[in-house]
Amino acid sequence: MFALVRNIIIIFILLSIAYAILSFTAQVRQRAYLSAEYKTQSELRQITEDEDVFIARGMKKYGRSYKPKLILGVYIIPAVIMGVLLYLAQYS
Repeated sequence: MFALVRNIIIIFILLSIAYAILSFTAQVRQRAYLSAEYKTQSELRQITEDEDVFIARGMKKYGRSYKPKLILGVYIIPAVIMGVLLYLAQYS
């Protein structure tokens, strides 16, 4: 029983590290995308606000979108797979 708990804790820590890396990478990519979009729009003179305000507003929209929520699949998918495997090992 102790080995199972220890393995679950180790797996949770590894999944947390993977989640943090994926989340950080996604935010950096979104900021780079917003910065490039700001530069494109400012060259076309379609935007009059500061770049920091533009990026902050874009990141706020990003936070409410589905993409950050889909990254939570890092926890959900392995848990479902382990549950199915445990079920199949016990009842097959």
